[in-house]
Amino acid sequence: MNAKRGSVKGYLKGLFFIYVVIALLELLNSHLILDVSLNAFIIVIPFVLFSIIYGLTHSMKKLGLVGLAAAIIYAGLSLYFSPIISYKDHRNLIGTVDEVEFSKEIDHIDLKQLPTIDKELAAKLADKKLGEIPSLGSQVTIGELNLQSLDGELYYVAPLEHSSLIKWITNSKGTSGYIKVSATNENDVQLVTELNGEALKIKYLDSAYILSDLHRAAYLRDMKAGHTDFTFELDDEGKPYWVITRYDNAIGFKEKKAIGALIMDAQTGDSEIYDIDNMPSWVDRIQPENYILNYVDKWGELVHGVFNFGDKDKLKSTDDMNVIFNKNECFYYTGITSVGNDEGLVGFMLTNTKTGKTTMYKTAGATESAAMKSAEGKVQQYGYRATLPYLINIQGEATYFTTLKDSNGLVKQYAMVDVKNYNTVAVADTVQGALNKYLDVLASSNVSLDGSNKTEAIEGEVERIGVVIKDGVSIYDIKLKNQEKVFTVSTDSSREVALSKVGDRVSIKYMSVKDSKYIIVDNFENLSLK
Repeated sequence: MNAKRGSVKGYLKGLFFIYVVIALLELLNSHLILDVSLNAFIIVIPFVLFSIIYGLTHSMKKLGLVGLAAAIIYAGLSLYFSPIISYKDHRNLIGTVDEVEFSKEIDHIDLKQLPTIDKELAAKLADKKLGEIPSLGSQVTIGELNLQSLDGELYYVAPLEHSSLIKWITNSKGTSGYIKVSATNENDVQLVTELNGEALKIKYLDSAYILSDLHRAAYLRDMKAGHTDFTFELDDEGKPYWVITRYDNAIGFKEKKAIGALIMDAQTGDSEIYDIDNMPSWVDRIQPENYILNYVDKWGELVHGVFNFGDKDKLKSTDDMNVIFNKNECFYYTGITSVGNDEGLVGFMLTNTKTGKTTMYKTAGATESAAMKSAEGKVQQYGYRATLPYLINIQGEATYFTTLKDSNGLVKQYAMVDVKNYNTVAVADTVQGALNKYLDVLASSNVSLDGSNKTEAIEGEVERIGVVIKDGVSIYDIKLKNQEKVFTVSTDSSREVALSKVGDRVSIKYMSVKDSKYIIVDNFENLSLK
């Protein structure tokens, strides 16, 4: 009998040893902390085994001493890796920050690429599209929308998610596709249910279960790193993938850094691991937004260490972080202010969402919130609310672009606000109209524009003319004979442009934009009509 008890105790001691090893591995590799249930499992089971082996009272004493020792070691390591001692390491999490003056590195405005639809409105448009098919709307819901560049066009994309456990069981092969919402045209909402003539089946989802559960599937395919920021993206052919950020410890147990991505086919589950340097070109984002915001704040706060009670040279990010696209790359944008001066901007940061490379553009001016208030003040009689601004470059001037929405969340007007002087603001019913007014305001304010702040004039014969419709306004692109530039004229600027044709002689007044092929026209006359 005693021999049997001894063998049982030996077996239990072996199990106890295994669990101690697992616990140590979890402590050393924070990305192995999967969920609360696992932690409880690792903590409770050794205690139960220890109690069986040595008795409850003896176990409490022994485990109490072990726990105290572990707590002391953990507290010591946490202090060593904290900003109190390792503040330089924490401040350098963001890497080398290049500080430059605002310049033409931010692309000049392209009206066709300017996002006029925010995520909130995109979600409403997506729900409306799904509601057009009652049989489908009862089976699925819209997943999280992510802004992405597809062939140079900006779209919000999201998978169709299962609406319940029962729906997952009855549609175990996957939901029937994904949805695309244009960020520039609210009439362009696409429900994509097939690709290249084959029906789509999105199997791996947040709303799936067992082995189709997205997080579990990612873990089973890649146990060498932690996973976060699960982003639904499309490749150049429109094939759906999950781009899952892989991370590891950066400093101590808490600070993390992105090391690459696990890219998983949303239909088949086929996956491949990529480092940051060899990421596919169609991937827009692997750096988690919360990581970058944390890095930016520590870079600004720890400029002279933790014990900088006078806030000397301290900087901080503004309220929100936005996503902008520049030169076919994706960036996080955030304004930077001095601590204690919430309304004054000292510059802004752009962080590449793939590489994490950060540049600070130094320019004094207004914060996003101040610019939003300025735009709202122009139309205070309507009670419109401004969306988080999008940073653009208009003739070398850093400019906030924002939409003005009514109480129902519908876009009613558009505004442009000068970053350097938020009293320089223009509001109109169309993007083209807002731009025309803004250029006039800049010129009348004697702002030194990149190119010229004087109106130039030209006469010539129309060689080619084309029209696009945007926000209910007809916009004409006109090329004159012997001229390389293309002049853009909206019906807001001139009704005569709608009657113009090839061969007509026209007079155009415009403001020159340096390094831009497309010229925004202030005044247009068709001389042939007269």
